[in-house]
Parts: sequence; structure tokens; C-alpha cells
Amino acid sequence: MRTAHFGVNYVYNRLPFHRLGLVVQKRFWNAVQRNRMKRRLREWFRLHKEHISLPGKDIVIVARPGAERLSGQDISGELGKVLYRGDDSQR
Repeated sequence: MRTAHFGVNYVYNRLPFHRLGLVVQKRFWNAVQRNRMKRRLREWFRLHKEHISLPGKDIVIVARPGAERLSGQDISGELGKVLYRGDDSQR
């Protein structure tokens, strides 16, 4: 699945919790920008993982150019649309 600034893939992991993987490519950002992007995505996951429906998923988020300019609220909106799909009861 894709949003304007992220690619999101997931598979069910048969565990009672979700896991996160991140892809932030060197060719788009320097080390400081990559680390900042990863921190922001990890923080989003920490705050919202309870709202993603079970069963557990291994979620991989691929950051795309332009994602570094998003606010925390914009990141939440884009990723929420993809990962909360079909789970309106937990929003």
C-alpha cells in the first residue's frame, strides 16, 4: 500500500503484538535527516500500535522523498489511513 510519502507493507506474524521495520534510504537524506525520520516513525508506532487491529503484524514502512517535511499530525494521518483500514471501532 502507498500513501503520498510512505510505502507500507505488512504480514501477519502469529504473535500477540505488532513489530515495526523501517526503510529510510541514504540516497534521499543525510544521516541526521534519516535518523530524525526513523525517530519520528518509531514514536508514531509507539503511540498508535494499540489502535492497529490484531492479529499481530510485521509492519514495514518505507519513507519516500518529501516525508521529512511532514508534521507529526500529517504522518499520523497518512499512516492511520492505511493501517486502521477496516478498523473504525478503534479510532
